Amino acid sequence: MLLARIIYAINWFNIASIFSHIASDFKQDVTSLGLLTTGFLIGIGLFQVPGGILAAAQGSRKTAIYGITISSTASLLCGLSSQLQQMEVLRFIVGLGMALFFGSSVTLITRYFGRGSEGLAIATLNSAHSIGGIIGIFGWIILAEVVGWRQSLLLSGSIGLISSIFLIACLPKKQYNENKDQEDQQQTKGKRFRTDIPNIRKLLFDKSLFAFGLVLLGAQIAWGLSLTFIVFYLEDYLKVNSSTAGLIAGLGLISGVVSAPIFGKIYDNTKNVKKLLFVCGLAMSVGVAGIAIATTPSDIYIIGLSNVLIGACSAGVFTIAYTSAKESYKKTGMAMRNEEKIDISITGSYDTLAISWVNGLSLFGAFWVPIVFTFVVQHRGYAIAWILGGIFSFLFILPSLGVTTYKIKNDYQG
Repeated sequence: MLLARIIYAINWFNIASIFSHIASDFKQDVTSLGLLTTGFLIGIGLFQVPGGILAAAQGSRKTAIYGITISSTASLLCGLSSQLQQMEVLRFIVGLGMALFFGSSVTLITRYFGRGSEGLAIATLNSAHSIGGIIGIFGWIILAEVVGWRQSLLLSGSIGLISSIFLIACLPKKQYNENKDQEDQQQTKGKRFRTDIPNIRKLLFDKSLFAFGLVLLGAQIAWGLSLTFIVFYLEDYLKVNSSTAGLIAGLGLISGVVSAPIFGKIYDNTKNVKKLLFVCGLAMSVGVAGIAIATTPSDIYIIGLSNVLIGACSAGVFTIAYTSAKESYKKTGMAMRNEEKIDISITGSYDTLAISWVNGLSLFGAFWVPIVFTFVVQHRGYAIAWILGGIFSFLFILPSLGVTTYKIKNDYQG
């Protein structure tokens, strides 16, 4: 699962790292990078909920395998594109596949770690994502220079398909859930699934989950802007060489690898989740705005420090928000079950859908960000664009002050 997550991240970030080569071949500018990113975000955001519903009906194992196979195939085909428009469509499909994989991977990893270690489990998954991002950002810059950008995409797509084979071989077919009987029921030709539509509706209109989606949107803005545009910004605007640009971009991901498990353990042991979430979000937003200070190649250390702050604190926001959303909705389901107002399935099989829903809100909600960023760059310059990015990120972090967070006790047996 962690290997698949790493390769998933490589196919997420490698486009941003090699875009200067793509832009040169297709005679494009930063606007095209914004369009590629927007198509990807629409795909990965739009299909989070269908992915969660599919996991409820077919199981997280199958859905994760479907997702990594679809995204890897589309990534491979990007290397064969003859027009940028073809790549835009394929990046949408890459996002679609990743949407199917993500929620299921969270459900599977938390199940394997066990109750009481949810924060650490999700942090480990996020660290794997950051490791893949480091490889995709820095490694694919070097790879594209050595073998060409097309060949680099063919390679990443092929590795992704190999990882899907490993998932088929290594993931156990039996899904260990908190409610094994209910899991078995959901394997019976979708009969059980059809009766749970009211529960799905309640989940989609849960206020706490919507608030967590907005907080995650703030993190997606900060994290996405830095990882999508910073390499091209350094190469195109500050005239930094490709390897140095990739190294600086990778600093944010390295800090995320280190900080995610730390925040995961803090989450598992803290009672003041809201304060922790807000502080991380504020620091992350300051990091984005701080990039605007750098105006010459000698200022790259400022970008490096800003990127470290963004990476470390966004990893904290992602870990805390995903875990809180999962636990919050489980708590809601338990309460409603005790009042005999809702089916027991809301506490188990829809964990994937709850995670997918908040993730979908954040990713689909961020589709406009690359377009606005590139528009501001063209008309007002990079400095204003980075400052606005920090402001927008902070505004969406504010709902963290009003969320209701829950911690499920370890002694609850379901």
